[in-house]
Amino acid sequence: MVTGENKTDILIKDSLFDNDQISNYHLSVELSKKSISYCIIDKQKHRCLLLSSQSYDLKDLHLILNNDDYLNKKFISKSISVVNFPNTLIPSKLYVEDDKKNLLSINHQIEDEELLSDKLKSDIVNLYALPRGIYQTIKNIIPEASIRSHSSILINNCIHLNQSKETMFLYVKDSVVHIVISKNKDLLFQNKFEFQTKEDLLFYVLFCIQEMNLSNEEINTLVYGIIAKEEFNILYQYIRNIKYGNKLKDISCSNEFNNIDGHCYNLLYRQFLCV
Repeated sequence: MVTGENKTDILIKDSLFDNDQISNYHLSVELSKKSISYCIIDKQKHRCLLLSSQSYDLKDLHLILNNDDYLNKKFISKSISVVNFPNTLIPSKLYVEDDKKNLLSINHQIEDEELLSDKLKSDIVNLYALPRGIYQTIKNIIPEASIRSHSSILINNCIHLNQSKETMFLYVKDSVVHIVISKNKDLLFQNKFEFQTKEDLLFYVLFCIQEMNLSNEEINTLVYGIIAKEEFNILYQYIRNIKYGNKLKDISCSNEFNNIDGHCYNLLYRQFLCV
């Protein structure tokens, strides 16, 4: 079973997958600096038909995109979420399109990056940077794909769940933890932290809880992404109401996917609903 700590490359295909129907399917891609994952979705049935994930070096992105068996097929639509790249949230009323570099430079060092933005449900703009070479590679090879920040998809999904009390969502991938805290449909907190050890991970999570004047004894916490067992266990020791996020109910998968824990690729499955 893939529980989140297994780094082995993955390829799972539903028995209902039909190559002749690819033009009616949606392709969702999740791209980070260390790995690339994608799934193929039957949009009419809200069913995941194929899942692929592999580690790679970012400089080899053009080789992956050009040589993969599925990425260059003709789908009805394609989307790409970019993970663990610099981003900042700005209230819509303060966002100025022509001032993107100055706005993002407040919290990040910006050099030769393509600056992009997503409008979120909570009247917030997510401004983010993608290395220009990576952006151009995507646009040259998959020009029809829409690009969004992974953090935008995470935030929108947290708001979509509409929890009645403060809830913390943790998304872990490639030794980076994304932390979102929301209540009802309000976004209360969002940030991400790179960590080296499980103790670092615990520190950042408890720090955010303290900063928001919340209690680790009370806050409901849902964990998604690729998180090692020992990382989850140390969080469990200090956060009373913590559990893995389940596979979302509005996406179905066949029995071929039973060896994949629901929290691992949750946002990848749901990506097509957010584009």
